[in-house]
Amino acid sequence: MNKPFSLLVAAGLFALPTGSFAVPIQLHAKTWTEVGRVMKSTDTLLTNYNGNWQQSMGMQINGTAQLGENLEGGFGFGLSQVYYSLGGLSSEQLNIWKFINYVSDARVTYTLGEKAKPLFSATFGDFSFNYDHNVKNLGLYLFRGPVYPGILVSGFKELHTDTSRASFLGVHLRNSFGNFDHDLILSSERDLPPSFDWSLGYIAQYTAFGALQIGAGVNFYHLLPENTKITSPNTATVPSIFSKDSSLISSGVPYNPYELQYMQVLGPGDTVFYSHKGIKVMGDFSLDIKRLLGITEPFGEKDMILYGEGAIIGTKNYGTIYSKMSERMPLMIGFNFPTFGFLDFLSLEVERYTAKYRQDYRKLGYEQSLNYKNFAHTPIFADKSPSAIPISLKDIAGRRYQILPSGDFLEVQTGDTIQIKGTALDPENATADDWKWSVNAEKTIAHHIQFSGQIANDHYVPRPIRTGVIAEDGGLSQILTSMKDWYFMFRVGYFF
Repeated sequence: MNKPFSLLVAAGLFALPTGSFAVPIQLHAKTWTEVGRVMKSTDTLLTNYNGNWQQSMGMQINGTAQLGENLEGGFGFGLSQVYYSLGGLSSEQLNIWKFINYVSDARVTYTLGEKAKPLFSATFGDFSFNYDHNVKNLGLYLFRGPVYPGILVSGFKELHTDTSRASFLGVHLRNSFGNFDHDLILSSERDLPPSFDWSLGYIAQYTAFGALQIGAGVNFYHLLPENTKITSPNTATVPSIFSKDSSLISSGVPYNPYELQYMQVLGPGDTVFYSHKGIKVMGDFSLDIKRLLGITEPFGEKDMILYGEGAIIGTKNYGTIYSKMSERMPLMIGFNFPTFGFLDFLSLEVERYTAKYRQDYRKLGYEQSLNYKNFAHTPIFADKSPSAIPISLKDIAGRRYQILPSGDFLEVQTGDTIQIKGTALDPENATADDWKWSVNAEKTIAHHIQFSGQIANDHYVPRPIRTGVIAEDGGLSQILTSMKDWYFMFRVGYFF
């Protein structure tokens, strides 16, 4: 059977009657191209991204099929052509591009009542979910990123931040009653190791005066582990750690770093094992100032909206790394400036997050991961389970650099010295990246053509520079580590 004929048969099957009626199908699609550039990146320890251009293009098709009076099916897929970061002259000749395909929707939803405000709805399969449509870039902490370590996620319409694709696999239950909305989500972890663990999240939101919305939520991250030995290692599951002579601890001799990834030795007889399991809590709000004042003209629909979010990334204090809850509390505030209909929106978002460690996914890679080949080509701890202890500059330096008495790094192969002390790379200057900001704008023309752009200093992780996987030489760490760092992205697209 040739391919065009197969497509016609598939289309005919969708139109076949179910019982006594045909299945109505609605299709929606979008296509886009985008380009951007890293204008300033202080962190050049592994790769110098200054001046690097970023480019991609793609398309996405979604459909809904009405399977019955209360039953709906969703299906969709997307395809993106990604050009990887150059990284420098030495890697530019190796630069490649590839196509990335993904599922944007694959679900069945049962609904009682209106779809927008259902008395009850249940969704099963792969689905998208966004609890705050005001957020353009920063925020959405409840379901983005791991707990230990508490890495925040942002970026410009990348796969890991695109709320229009199916980023959840599991069950979503929803209830609306009056001004209250409730969402309960049981989902399987597929993006970050440990894979296949199940998390349970709940969100409640209240709307008042048609202008104010207040919400709160909790996420029991990795609540049901697929393999407890990987999610929460301890003395019973990692006996090799204690095969060393205990006198090594008292004498001050450190463990092998491959073993220290699981734990932190505070002193003789005092060892802390870290777990990926943790609890996130979140509170958010949005206030439509123009509606509250009753002056909707001449403003645009999204003008004059103030919104914000705060969270605790891990409610448990333990060890010295996670000893202060205040260092695990991101706070974000955003505002849509009035453009009086000229733009869909023009927003500014500002965030403060005081975690005292490098935001890097390096220790999360491990060989048994579902996404190992797409996540970490040669992770530092490839022969072990993923670690909840964050990466440090000393971990990175051990691969290519020698640490000098001054605290600076000496590159062994070239003999170059990289000044660390007093810069944003200095471990003792961990406050250099506490503040983040993002300016976003969007304009829709003729109801189908959309221009959008972003200038930001956020948690952007660049695409890998060579092999098509997220490897050590790009794609693991956030590269904007100082208030001086920033990049821009611009996208033009068509949708219907």
